[in-house]
Amino acid sequence: MTGHYARRRPGARLALAAALWLAAPAWSQDLPPLPTPSSPLSAQVDSTRAQLVAARRAVISSGLAARIDRLPLREGDRFKKGDVLVAYDCALNRARLERAVQAEAAARKKLAVAEQLDTLKSISRSDVEQARAAVSVARAESGAERVLVERCTITAPYAGRVGESYARAAESVAEGQKLLSIYDDSAFELETIVPSRWLAWLKPGYPLRITVDETGRDYAAEVSHIAGAVDPISQSVKIIGRLAGKDGAAADLLPGMSGNVRVDPPAGKTP
Repeated sequence: MTGHYARRRPGARLALAAALWLAAPAWSQDLPPLPTPSSPLSAQVDSTRAQLVAARRAVISSGLAARIDRLPLREGDRFKKGDVLVAYDCALNRARLERAVQAEAAARKKLAVAEQLDTLKSISRSDVEQARAAVSVARAESGAERVLVERCTITAPYAGRVGESYARAAESVAEGQKLLSIYDDSAFELETIVPSRWLAWLKPGYPLRITVDETGRDYAAEVSHIAGAVDPISQSVKIIGRLAGKDGAAADLLPGMSGNVRVDPPAGKTP
């Protein structure tokens, strides 16, 4: 009865805890405190994660509604500047261009006759102006058809590789539909997020090093751009670094690879 009553008294439990604390070994009171989030030990950062992106990349979209005649490259294939990426079946467009060209030639002949008659005072000025206007309209129509024919072939704006394909040969596509993505495989950049306090010493041109997970290799880089705004919540900022890419060092890299970026602060600065 007495033991049961003692267990229910709060004062008894407090007295027992005080006795155990006084009996604790002296060495337990000399242990160093654990690091807190604000202590220098936990604030040290050796590296930050980054993702690789191609310095030049684009998504090629269809410039007209037509059927794809040739799509010679597949995902991962390399190409040179000026190589054909997409070719359409444009027989109808070329026929329309030929008709527009012939209409323009006929309008020019009519204008020439009208100008000769005008010198002989055998035609009214309004008829001459109408002939000139007809030439302008025909020239505009042939120019529009010529633009459509030029869009029948899409060539590479630079040398690189095909990233993804969104269409196949013999498919009919709409104007503006995505066809494939391309990128320049000779120049890569890294994108990473760093604490905004680093901006006190981190400037464009500052050296970096990235260890890419997929290749296990180190690559030299430098800060190329710094974002124009700081995230007020995380107090961080985005930076873009350009890989050196010398002597084919970037030949084994692909967009989307990631790794750790080493940023060594200047002497006297802490990360």
